[in-house]
Amino acid sequence: MKLLYNQKYKELLIKQTKEQLIFLLQNSIEFSVVVNMDSGVDFNPELPEEITSSFRDFTLFTISGYTFKSAYVENNTFIFEAGFGRENIGAVVYVDIDRILQIVIGETPIFINVIASIEKQTPKDSFEVFASKEKNKKFFKKS
Repeated sequence: MKLLYNQKYKELLIKQTKEQLIFLLQNSIEFSVVVNMDSGVDFNPELPEEITSSFRDFTLFTISGYTFKSAYVENNTFIFEAGFGRENIGAVVYVDIDRILQIVIGETPIFINVIASIEKQTPKDSFEVFASKEKNKKFFKKS
């Protein structure tokens, strides 16, 4: 589906996701987020392998209590503090907003961001894009 790769559509969904998060935070409504863990999620400090290996491709984070109080949106990143594992190891979690698949209240999804379900596109070098096009091969020497 080409729509999911359309830059304007992606920007629209990021804006909508961000606005949903800000609304919930400003109105003191606790919630959960389902996050695509393939890229765009960082922990500071890094969590031990025994914890990160338990994460699924799509992982639910509950934003309540202290985690809710610590949560905020900065640019296109959702940031919160949470404890992980039996030892409740604390870490600040940085989630690219385009990786948030769902926002859930209780057991009800209130928002779905379909672009989070697709593989994250990594920006390509403009030279690489130019060189990859068949019609531009004539500009390069053959060895």
